[in-house]
Amino acid sequence: MPDADHAALDLPSLLTLLERTKLEPQEVANIAAERLEQARAQGNQPAEQLLLVTLGRASIYLVQPALARLQLDEALQLAGPDAEQRARALTHKLDLFIVHGETDTLDGDYAQLVQTFDALSHVEEKVSALILMAGVQFYREDIPAALDLFKQVEAISTEQNYQTGIGRATSNIGFIEYHNGNYAVALARYRKCLAVLGPRPEVEAMIALIFKALGQLERALPIHKRLTESLSLNSLNATEMMIVANFADTLYRAGQHEEAIAVIERFGLTDTPVERTRAALHDTLGHSHAALGRPVEARRFFTSSIEIYDRLTEGEEIAWPILGLAELELEHDPALALAHASRALALLERPNSNRSYRSRALQVLSRVHAACGDYRQAYSFAEQHRTFQAELDREAERQRLDVALAELEFERAQAIADIQRTALGQARGEVAALHAHLEARVQQRTQELQAANEELSAFAWSLSHYLRTPMQLVMGHTELLVRVPEEERAVHADAVAQSIGRMSEMLDGLLRYAERHLKPLESLPVALAGLIQEAWTELALGDRVQLVVNPLPVVRGDAAALRLVFRNLLANAAQHSRDREGARVVVRATLEQGMHVIEVRDNGVGFDPEAAQRLFRVFSQLPAGQSFEGLGLGLADVWRVVIAHGGHVRTEGRPGEGASFFVSLPATPELVLGAPTSVSA
Repeated sequence: MPDADHAALDLPSLLTLLERTKLEPQEVANIAAERLEQARAQGNQPAEQLLLVTLGRASIYLVQPALARLQLDEALQLAGPDAEQRARALTHKLDLFIVHGETDTLDGDYAQLVQTFDALSHVEEKVSALILMAGVQFYREDIPAALDLFKQVEAISTEQNYQTGIGRATSNIGFIEYHNGNYAVALARYRKCLAVLGPRPEVEAMIALIFKALGQLERALPIHKRLTESLSLNSLNATEMMIVANFADTLYRAGQHEEAIAVIERFGLTDTPVERTRAALHDTLGHSHAALGRPVEARRFFTSSIEIYDRLTEGEEIAWPILGLAELELEHDPALALAHASRALALLERPNSNRSYRSRALQVLSRVHAACGDYRQAYSFAEQHRTFQAELDREAERQRLDVALAELEFERAQAIADIQRTALGQARGEVAALHAHLEARVQQRTQELQAANEELSAFAWSLSHYLRTPMQLVMGHTELLVRVPEEERAVHADAVAQSIGRMSEMLDGLLRYAERHLKPLESLPVALAGLIQEAWTELALGDRVQLVVNPLPVVRGDAAALRLVFRNLLANAAQHSRDREGARVVVRATLEQGMHVIEVRDNGVGFDPEAAQRLFRVFSQLPAGQSFEGLGLGLADVWRVVIAHGGHVRTEGRPGEGASFFVSLPATPELVLGAPTSVSA
């Protein structure tokens, strides 16, 4: 036999073949089958054993779990007492569990691998074993243990300069961060993995899942679609099936229900033997059919998904199809719907459970209790859902900003790397100049992005949060109107009217806020004393607050905009002092370094000094017990108008000791002071 054939059975060559299995399972299976015959003919037991392991792993990714188990069990039997060979076979039996959810011998296989792990002498195999052990711990829901094993992979690979191991560790740590909801950190890990390993469909699919988790479906769908269109209809491995499953789920969440069903059917995955993937696909099919008004099909797929998850002893993923089934049964059998929804919530009681799942469970339970006539419980769960969802919305906005900044930082790092590569032959001075220019540009872009995101986040959060509460109240009271006795309907009708009025007020405020900043400012002399008296008169706040106006200057500016500033400050001061005995608002001015500083001081409730800067943000909310009523547009308007006049605003206050707002405007030559006045209103 030629030397080349003999060389094909040496350990390094066979390990290289094993490492190719996940990306090229069919090709590797063909090569391994040929070499297995050669090894048996030569009586080469170590090569035969390793080739059986390779065939077993190829069968895993060719979606042949039964064949894979036979091949890996044969490899384990052939290994005998050889610790390294046993560890090799046990490693890939764990892979059978990770991909297909096989559990019959999991505990024993894992324990044996722990005992024989040190016998593995090659870094590639050590890395694979640790990654699969971490995967088992992840599905056992021991996330800290899984993360610790992945970090061991990273350390070993870095020490041995094993780039593939570094990339795999980076990708898997990214998945843990994604699972924990740390999307910016996860995205950075996935970007690093792509930089180390090059294009990887499974990594790009995870980046799309991050965008989906952030609610940015318009960014997730093109990635999923591109990856799915590159797949062959005839043969999908386990990784490719999960790519299709993720695409279908994203389509369903985007409201494209027919398209989600069509994708699954086009690839023939409705009855895939990969149970973990089938459970997810049946969940998607159940929700899509339910949305399309097909309860029979939806019930069949929800039930199938739940049964598979029960067999796999999975964690909280089962809650999603259970909640789908609960919603489906809501109109037909409220008692059954209540049982399903209660089971889902019980699964999500753990501290680290998926918070979006829990929010949905609370919402479904509210609807179920209302359908059962238990309105007290319905209201309780609705309030819990409202509070919980508001927290999720705020967290989602923060996560979106963090991810945007992480992407910008990645672009910055890439740009710096490109500059460094192209500048190697240039003088140090040129490199330094380019680097400084880039840093300045990145800093400017970062500031612009952060400012834009804060404003956008504020509007998005306001619209979703402030309008959601009255809308939920309208829906709840409307539902109750048709259920409660006639003598109680007037109360609910009044609540509906109040909620609708509140929504109208909010929308009017948003429109006024947007329109004000589209108009250019005038620059004319403005006498502040008269302007403040007019603003106070317009407010018509009653007789419990006294206004004291000290001599005030004339400034240059837009009279209407400045009247808005002081109207808002006076209204704010009166609002937070009017319930105190001897309530008083004092306005006075000083000249400091070429600026007129106008102070509006009250003796009201005050606020925490640490929250001072937040008062001027759009829709800002202070901590409990310190919140200011309304939309939060008034003080945001103050800040914008004063800044547009070339001035600035600051505030001082302490809880229970009143508050002062200082408006600084450029001084003018025609400084005119008026006489002090005292007004009760």
